[in-house]
Amino acid sequence: MDPRRYALGTRLALAAVLTGAATGIAGAARGMTSDADVVMLLLLAVVFAAYALGRAPGLLSAALGVAAYNFFFVAPLYTFAVADPRNLFTFAMLFVVGWTVSALAERLRREEAAALSRRTDELRSALLSSVSHDLRTPLATITGAASTLLDPLVLLGPEARAELLGFIREEAQRLEGLVSNLLEMSRLAAGPVALKKEWVPVEELVGTALRRMDGALNGRPVTTALPATLLLVEGDPVLLGQVLVNLLENVARHTPAGTAVRIEAGKSAEGVRISVIDAGPGLPPNDPATLFEPFERGADPRGPGTGLGLAICRGIARAHGGDMHAETLATGGAAFSLVLPCGVPPTFPEDHA
Repeated sequence: MDPRRYALGTRLALAAVLTGAATGIAGAARGMTSDADVVMLLLLAVVFAAYALGRAPGLLSAALGVAAYNFFFVAPLYTFAVADPRNLFTFAMLFVVGWTVSALAERLRREEAAALSRRTDELRSALLSSVSHDLRTPLATITGAASTLLDPLVLLGPEARAELLGFIREEAQRLEGLVSNLLEMSRLAAGPVALKKEWVPVEELVGTALRRMDGALNGRPVTTALPATLLLVEGDPVLLGQVLVNLLENVARHTPAGTAVRIEAGKSAEGVRISVIDAGPGLPPNDPATLFEPFERGADPRGPGTGLGLAICRGIARAHGGDMHAETLATGGAAFSLVLPCGVPPTFPEDHA
């Protein structure tokens, strides 16, 4: 919790309420607790106020704790007189704890802010490097092809013109995918995603993704292993379809041409699992979970793509209450799995003639 999100007056009031609640609990338990228990309860309030609300609220909680302990629990009761000088040590301890914890909390917040700033700078640098690299190639291809087509001094036959136009279309589609991934990642990073949930058959999600990726998977044998009975998942069909498309694009980009692709789906202990399995070289030796970090490109950091596809998959999966997993298979190749909660599909009354 960052205390700077709230006004100082609000934080001081919360510290006073917290100390009052601790005092009330200690008073209600009078006779069942010792003086040490009361002090520990008040110390807990001081620690929480100092850590969660800031230095000034922590010191206020310590001061109020001293006053409450002296007034309600130290003889003579209901006065601020101090009959036993040893209680002065207890009062001092409350102040010292409040000051120390608030100072440590402030230091921790500064370190967290510095770490976040470093991470932001790293991501910004990675983004600029990635985008500049991945934009440069398709833009250069489009510019070169278009310039050739427009040059009146270059005589081209129908086949050559068609080939250049094909290059322009392919690179424009590549640019569209890059921009879409950047926009999708920005939307996921901005906060909770508004999901248009409905119950959708897994078979429909798989079929739609395969149709969209028909060109990219051309020449690869594609097989599916789906349940014989209807398997439904609750979610946004557009976003869930995008997860499968991103996984298939990942296979097309990072495995040798012509290698097989398999899509499996079914229920597991975790929920509904949809896996895209390739026959490539498998995953790099590091932790597979790192593949789902933004701008992560696996074993080849200079490889194609921005490293956002799998991060987007994980963001969409977690927005649905699920997650993504990756593993190298003992038989070779890798499996990327989308896991979603099972939920309770709707039931429809049977029609009776």
